[in-house]
Amino acid sequence: MSSKEQRKTLWRLGTGIFLGVLVLLVVTGRMHWIGAAIGALLPFLRAGFGLLMQALPLWLKHKQGQTQNQGNEQGQQPPPVATAAMNITEALGILGLTGDLNKGEITQDMVQDAHRRLIQKLHPDRGGNDYLAAKINQARDILINNITGKP
Repeated sequence: MSSKEQRKTLWRLGTGIFLGVLVLLVVTGRMHWIGAAIGALLPFLRAGFGLLMQALPLWLKHKQGQTQNQGNEQGQQPPPVATAAMNITEALGILGLTGDLNKGEITQDMVQDAHRRLIQKLHPDRGGNDYLAAKINQARDILINNITGKP
């Protein structure tokens, strides 16, 4: 018997034992029947999760296509391709800051606080990704360099 067949047999055996224990707990009055029903659905969630993971990229691609079509129907141009260079307006938008940098309405402390708030949520170690963290860091660097006058 191959390891794949053994795994499948063990999975079925474990599921059968699990369902048997649930039925026993309901019959003896130690578990409510709704809890047993939820427990009985758990093995089916494994298959459902696999199907969901396969369908998710297709659904996201479909939604993205719909969004682009709506923008084209309304006479809007598709968003420009991101470039490596970021301007001050983009940096302010990324960090969620409003005001005029040249008039002193935005301070270095405001930039640092906005950066800290965002990076705590979007850091790769906390479930974010490298791209977003890099953009947030780039926005902070651009704004702080403009405030301090460094090139």
